[in-house]
Amino acid sequence: MDGGTVRVGLVGCGGVAGWHAGNLGGIAGVEIAGLADPNDESVRRIKAAVPALAGVPAFGSAEELYAAVALDAVEINTPHTLHHGQVLEALDHGLHVLCEKPMACSPEDARAIADRAALGDRLMTVSYQRRVDPAYSYLRRVVASGELGEIQTASVTVGQNWKSLTAGSWRQDPSLSGGGMLMDSGSHLVEALLALTGQPVAAVAATVDDAGSPVDINATALVRFAGGAQGQITVIGDLATVWIERVLVSGTGGVLVYETDPQHPWRTGRVQHYRDGTVIQPLGLPAPFPSMDAAWIAAIRGTAENPAPAEIGVAVADLTDAIYRAARTGQVVEPTAAVLAD
Repeated sequence: MDGGTVRVGLVGCGGVAGWHAGNLGGIAGVEIAGLADPNDESVRRIKAAVPALAGVPAFGSAEELYAAVALDAVEINTPHTLHHGQVLEALDHGLHVLCEKPMACSPEDARAIADRAALGDRLMTVSYQRRVDPAYSYLRRVVASGELGEIQTASVTVGQNWKSLTAGSWRQDPSLSGGGMLMDSGSHLVEALLALTGQPVAAVAATVDDAGSPVDINATALVRFAGGAQGQITVIGDLATVWIERVLVSGTGGVLVYETDPQHPWRTGRVQHYRDGTVIQPLGLPAPFPSMDAAWIAAIRGTAENPAPAEIGVAVADLTDAIYRAARTGQVVEPTAAVLAD
């Protein structure tokens, strides 16, 4: 759509919705026109946290919101297992969708969303903010340029004091979360591993530990890619500090390393680029957009491409599912037939 106000609804008013609302509030020509959440306390909290929402009408369900308010787009900020049905519902109402990660908790549900999105002209976008992060954008550009040569190995590690932070919440209820740290914060790094290799997954071996919790806390997976690259992902959910994140991509023509500072976990970390016998540490890396919300709105307006389309959500669901199956069976597994058959 060109010009005019983009009217957005928020489905789910929990903690992350407040962050999205703040992002949307900073974009000219965007109006948050309605809220939906069955929990009145969640609505009260988001309105208190974001004063601009004080007069915005709130409803107990997405269906009530869609019936009462004219919208162009919607953001889905609900527990993971609800995403599949709610995204399909929004697409059926002719709305552009930005869905919090993961897009779906199974490859089959993810494929259903992607297939439905392909039938219409509405954008389906997954909120993987590393798609617009300056450091990750640099890493992807270097890999895509061919400067790194043939990708040989890629490894990603993410750690968080997730177990204690999420204790007693829906994130440790499998019926709502669909999984633990791997399905939640780890989903971002699954996406990053896939993006930095650019190859389909051929086989996966994995081990998972629930650390006495109802869901997985720690996980490590080895991945063989169809193009010959080797990959590794390590997710630490009972980290003794706030956050740690590390990436290493090795190719025949160079190496990329990314690392955050555990004392300042939400800043863009340090990138080191080894090439031609030298080490480059690029500084002042530009952010393509200040947030996924801004990138999504630009794509809706036709001034940018979809930053994380549904097919990314399918690939992430496929690899996540393979990691869980490999850990459960103790076998090397292949991606699901439902995805390979596409």
